[in-house]
Amino acid sequence: MAGHADSSCQSDFLPTGFAARPYQRRIIEKVVGLFRGTARDAKGVTEPQVSSVLVESPTGSGKTIMGLAIARWMQQNLGYRVGWTAMRRNLLAQAAAENQRGFGVDVQPISMFEKHPPQVDLLIIDEAQHDGALSMANLHSCIKPKNILGLSATPFRSDRFKLCFERSIRDAGTHALIQEGYLSPYHHYTIPRYAPAEVAESYARDWQRWGRSLIFFHTMQDCRLCQRELSRRGIDAELVTAKSDRERQIADFSAGRVNVMISMMILAEGFDCPSLKTVFCRPSGRLCTVQMAGRALRMHPSLPFKQVVQCAQTRYPFPRGATPAEQYLWNDADGWRSLKLNRQIEAMSRRMQSLVAASSSQLPAMLTHQAAARTRPWWRQSEPSESVA
Repeated sequence: MAGHADSSCQSDFLPTGFAARPYQRRIIEKVVGLFRGTARDAKGVTEPQVSSVLVESPTGSGKTIMGLAIARWMQQNLGYRVGWTAMRRNLLAQAAAENQRGFGVDVQPISMFEKHPPQVDLLIIDEAQHDGALSMANLHSCIKPKNILGLSATPFRSDRFKLCFERSIRDAGTHALIQEGYLSPYHHYTIPRYAPAEVAESYARDWQRWGRSLIFFHTMQDCRLCQRELSRRGIDAELVTAKSDRERQIADFSAGRVNVMISMMILAEGFDCPSLKTVFCRPSGRLCTVQMAGRALRMHPSLPFKQVVQCAQTRYPFPRGATPAEQYLWNDADGWRSLKLNRQIEAMSRRMQSLVAASSSQLPAMLTHQAAARTRPWWRQSEPSESVA
């Protein structure tokens, strides 16, 4: 849990019209308390003041709102200059758009590759798993901020570089946020192999099931091959690369003019589209899988559940971290086979169990006699039964 903060900083975090979710408020209060040296642990003991904090929170949990709320308090109460840095321009644009909704923080957008960044007191690092990169080391050496706030859904790296934050805060995980209704429940599908032709066939065979989808591959060659296979089956798909017109592609996707986007990993960070229904995740470890699958979990009023598709050979099945509502396995002979009872059958089963538990019954006399005999002390088991007159 995020722990406690002092009561003097439990207001003024959010502007009028914004309501923090319980876990968001806990995190905001904890971070401000740690920066000020007023945070208390679960036993009420004041914790050491720190200059850098990493917030680990799932995709869709509102990390941008939490970051802006912290920045707003620090700027209004301490006069801090605030900088917001990210690896991709769309992340900076999203933070700026959220800020304009009413936060009113004076924020300097800073590219992670900035050669001469502006001086700020609070540096917020979006997608902070990149903080181990050489470009971020250059930013730190140039800016030397008083406080650093990292935001990440996946604060772990596949290389040997370590993230150097004094404190790390983790409150509610993906599974908890699904259960609490802040993230969408999802169905998990497993296909035998993950190759361009097989993925294209899976999508084309049941395109109405999948709806608006993201498809990820390891190589650009596989991306292009899948796009060709989909086109051959009459399905248009956008190939999103570092050089493509992403703004136009994402706008078309969000508007429903195209239902499939294919990329390597460029859409796995900072892409927010609640109407996205399905993500096809390439075989990967924990970091990439959480980033890819997390894209689908934002709530949408017309989609009661989202979908994640993986293959049997993946190193990290997404259900390890978040239990799906339903699971399915593809079988060439039978199609999609449910791996557990669906919700209707579960409801019927619970109803039958309730009826059985509420009903009364009487055992036959012979069984009652046998049961009574088993409960006798061992020294009376061999006694003859009483004769009947």
